[in-house]
Amino acid sequence: MAVAPVVVALVLWAVLSSPVMLAFAVLGPVMAVASYAESRRQSRAEHRRAEAVFESELDACVRGARALAHHDLRELHHSAPGARALISGCSDARESQLILGFGRVRTRFKIQGELRELPDDAQARLEPFLVLDDAPVVADSERVRLTGNRHLILAASRALLIQRAASVGRVAIGSSAVGEALNGEIRGHRGDWRPVLTADHGPGMLLDFGVDFDPRADGLGPSQRQHTPPRELHIRMLSPAQATVELADGQRLTVRPELVTVEELRAFAQLRARAESGQLLAGRDGDASAASTLRLRRLPHHASLAAQIGTQDGVAFEVDLVADGPHAVVGGTTGSGKSELLVTWVLAMTATRSTRDVQVLCFDFKGGATFDQIAALPHCVGVVTDLDDHEARRAAASLSAEIRFRERALRAAGAKQVAEAPSLARLVVVVDEYQALVDSDAELQAVFSDISARGRSLGVHLILCAQQPASAVRGATLANCSIRISLRVIAAADSTAVIGSGAAANLPVSTPGLAIVVAGEGAAQVQVQRSSSDTIAACIRAGAEREAHLGGTPPQPPWLPALPAEIAARALREPSALDEPSTFEESGRRGLAFGIADDTELRRQPTAVFTPRLGAMLVIGGPRTGKTGCLAMLAETARTVQGAESPAVVVLSDDLETAWDQLRSPELTSRPGLLLVDDVDLFLSQVDEPYRSAFAERLTLLVRRSATGFPAVVFTTSRAGGHASALVGAAAQTLRLVGGDRAAYVMAGGEPSDHRSHAGPGRATWHGLPCQVARATRPLRAPRARSDDPGDPRDALAQTGAENLLVAARRIEPLRRILEARGFACTTLGAWLADRAADAGPAQAPDTDAAPRRAVLGVVEDWQAQFGLLSRLAAEHPVLLSGLSTGEHRTLLRGDPLPPPVLDARRGAVLRSLTGETTRVGWTDEEARLDGPSALRARDLSAPPTPP
Repeated sequence: MAVAPVVVALVLWAVLSSPVMLAFAVLGPVMAVASYAESRRQSRAEHRRAEAVFESELDACVRGARALAHHDLRELHHSAPGARALISGCSDARESQLILGFGRVRTRFKIQGELRELPDDAQARLEPFLVLDDAPVVADSERVRLTGNRHLILAASRALLIQRAASVGRVAIGSSAVGEALNGEIRGHRGDWRPVLTADHGPGMLLDFGVDFDPRADGLGPSQRQHTPPRELHIRMLSPAQATVELADGQRLTVRPELVTVEELRAFAQLRARAESGQLLAGRDGDASAASTLRLRRLPHHASLAAQIGTQDGVAFEVDLVADGPHAVVGGTTGSGKSELLVTWVLAMTATRSTRDVQVLCFDFKGGATFDQIAALPHCVGVVTDLDDHEARRAAASLSAEIRFRERALRAAGAKQVAEAPSLARLVVVVDEYQALVDSDAELQAVFSDISARGRSLGVHLILCAQQPASAVRGATLANCSIRISLRVIAAADSTAVIGSGAAANLPVSTPGLAIVVAGEGAAQVQVQRSSSDTIAACIRAGAEREAHLGGTPPQPPWLPALPAEIAARALREPSALDEPSTFEESGRRGLAFGIADDTELRRQPTAVFTPRLGAMLVIGGPRTGKTGCLAMLAETARTVQGAESPAVVVLSDDLETAWDQLRSPELTSRPGLLLVDDVDLFLSQVDEPYRSAFAERLTLLVRRSATGFPAVVFTTSRAGGHASALVGAAAQTLRLVGGDRAAYVMAGGEPSDHRSHAGPGRATWHGLPCQVARATRPLRAPRARSDDPGDPRDALAQTGAENLLVAARRIEPLRRILEARGFACTTLGAWLADRAADAGPAQAPDTDAAPRRAVLGVVEDWQAQFGLLSRLAAEHPVLLSGLSTGEHRTLLRGDPLPPPVLDARRGAVLRSLTGETTRVGWTDEEARLDGPSALRARDLSAPPTPP
């Protein structure tokens, strides 16, 4: 396309000799390039459209795979029920199915096309739905050998027996020691299982459900001996939660086995016997003639909380928080049997259910007497009493976090209610004396109202007990309590408010535990069953045995324990809490640990850290609230980064002179470090102007630059206003200590609800969370030992190198003796000026070997009388100033910056160099007394200050 027009144009040009023809030679390449560009544009557009179509189809495929996977998993559980489903009565046994456990299996639906041809990201989105987690693993053989721990073998064998009890009932048990133990456990139920011991010399225990034999014979019948025994499956029990299955084709699978206790095995046999005989388990209307029309409840434990709480006309009576609830309210006067009802109800709900099905949280606002006896029950995740009001309010408020946690769990599982999420156990909150609980904190009414509104789908159920429920349980909470139980009450109005009639007021006083129950379609008069101490102990033992066989982690309370009043520093150095960084820069990114926070929203207690890169940190609190301890903990954490003697940590001294040197030191801003300032408001209030403004200005500048880490700044104050107001406003992070005086806490900007009058040192709020500061092992400021060694510091006077030293002081004589002892020839200002005028002439270089250096001494008034003289001479001679105020300094040396502070003129002075830099020089004790050998020391501001 590009060459043909060029050839034609050249031919026409040769024939016609017209230069115009040459213009057509360019047309071919131009058209070819344009055509190529257009094709590329169309190709990219088509590619984008194809990608959009592909993404849309992939999203649809992923949604379809997710739905099919959930459906497939439900169908598998329905078609292949395990032992626990049979125990709960939610399904019937199937002869063709033998569930070995639950594990990862491939989905049964098909995907058209080759999955490997898809891009990697598309495969990653589809693959999670091609494998089902916790799906039943079905055996293809009726002959199973179990090996491993003896107790685990027995528990797994009971689960296999339950699966075959109703459908087959035939089982041959290998005559090993563990086989004889299993045979002994089911000896009383041979009508259900019809077992027989058979000779077996293999390891573990052999179960054979696929043989025909005479159950009255001691060995196998001839019908079995005529057939080749099928290939047996091998199950190796590794732990209560893990086993390996070797299938007939040699494939190995890892499964979660089903484990059944002896108690559950016997309870299942009794349940089958009662079901076959048509015996009534639950009645409502008390009509014995209607017993034959009522059927046995066959709901899964997770989908039902049916519990027998008493009898009605001698027939067992049940209530179900799931079917009849979701919540219940119980009323009754003192001594009517409310506490016995609650204990019986809890024991009945947990008798045949594991902690994976139901958990119970008890609030006892009668001192703990009601639920102490069932606190050891594995299902009981906590017993909260009114003996600790703060802990009780905290536990109740944490239920809101439990609601949000369950919402997130259901959303992640793609379920609409807790019955579709087997990983979530139902939580029953039982409250004795609900009125006292909500009176302790007005906000708890809203918490329980929220639970009552959303608890049904989330699996949270309330049983609220009060003497007068109508006044205690208000509004929507009472409206959502479908189960109403009223024991004996005094006033008919109280009975009417609970059950809609005054019948409970007419119950006899002589029969405690007699109650009117309104649940479902009608009302019934029920005699509540009382649980003896032996019954409670037996239920606790049975529950503990069941949980030991099931394995797994014991259930945890829906709230974390309260923060301790004191935390050791070593608790913050655990690798799980905070990895120790290797450099200070790295610690600035990760943070410096100083305490533990309490996050009830996410139910965790993370390490509280100060992150320097976010800015300076303010610690505000009153006296004895732990401000200094917080700085000590931060200093200890920072020093562990580079060693205990790390110069990166600077604690601002409470000495004015030392603090000035620390803040002006070039080392402070030339390397990463940590500056700690304790009680900055008190420090500034003790400093006079103009040094107060200079200190505040310097500290404010460092606080605003704190995010760079040169240095990172942490300071404490008792109040937000006053001299420290600019510093408080510049701080990016605030740790607010909650103890001390309430009025001072509120005036400092704290929320009144956060204040704790009796809080110990270190209790605070950090980023909106309660926090406890750890206790450091070393004090913030180590004891200092004073040293008078004159040879260690540099002699600033000897290094000036000038012929004359000009001295302006309030007292001349002490300085004269000190300087003469140092080898200076002292003269007065007047004499020096006179000599200078008489010797006026060409300047000559001084002979330092021929004459000593000269010190020109003059009092402040003499220098002021020579207006401007000292300011002019300061460019040629160093100046020593002793006892001058800052005003006098600026008058004599116009334009000079603020000099270093000297607190005691008898122990120090200010030396000004020829370049205008000022240095503080200090006298030894002998020089201060003017009666010892002279020694002069100086600290140059360029030298790093000695750590306090």
